[in-house]
Amino acid sequence: MDLKFVSCLLSVVELGSLAAAARAEGITASAVAQRVAALEAELKAPLLRRAGRVMQPTPQCRAVLPQLRRMVAMQESLAAALHLRDLAGPLRLGAVSTALGDYAPQLAAALRDQAPEVGLHLVPGASSTLYSAFEEERLDAAILVRPPFELPKTMQFKVLARQPVCLMRPEQAVPEAALPFIVYSRGSWGGAACWQVLSALVPEPEILAEADAPEMIAQMVQDGLGQAVLPDWAGRQARFPGLEVSVLAAPARDIGVLTWTRDAERPVIEFLLGQLTGRG
Repeated sequence: MDLKFVSCLLSVVELGSLAAAARAEGITASAVAQRVAALEAELKAPLLRRAGRVMQPTPQCRAVLPQLRRMVAMQESLAAALHLRDLAGPLRLGAVSTALGDYAPQLAAALRDQAPEVGLHLVPGASSTLYSAFEEERLDAAILVRPPFELPKTMQFKVLARQPVCLMRPEQAVPEAALPFIVYSRGSWGGAACWQVLSALVPEPEILAEADAPEMIAQMVQDGLGQAVLPDWAGRQARFPGLEVSVLAAPARDIGVLTWTRDAERPVIEFLLGQLTGRG
């Protein structure tokens, strides 16, 4: 089985279209379709079906996706082992949105200057989504909120920042003004913790909107649309200076980098951890 064909199939499954997969693989959409067709012929089963404008995996495809992902991951790990002492190859790094602003520019600059043969692929997402992608070995590392459960010994989580949970209001707001709350999504790991703090602060808050996007929430608060309980990240003050921020009596949010224990001596991961922790 040609793993380039498997990679094309996985790209279609993850991105939802032949055109998007073609851009990711650096080939034409017709070439992607031919590779998927070759896999279907080899496996003697349909692997994709169209649902409106989106390509979706068939039940047969879903049944073998974990094995196909492991095959591609094994190929990539073999390539990494062959270049164990070299800073080269892809680095697939997932990050929550606030961490992208806090860490990505400096990391990209360091890679450009010190490890130009490393190809950095940044993948934004919510912590739970990034954890799943990392668990399936679609990411090499992820900067996310500390998972609300015990990690397996095969993974390690290194804290990069402890972010206080704060009440954020428009700078010019009247102190007694009853502003509605813009809620950090209760379905996210970070948002669930903030909701517990908000519920204790205001038992029945008036909710204007709910979103899994702290930067957008901060912007709405700065625009005077409401107030919010959010973790305070490093780049917030520079981007949103028009906020009145009060630290609340609540546990801080840990942001850290999730890596595989087996990769502790992998050069690109050593480099990544050094840059993120200030040791690079």
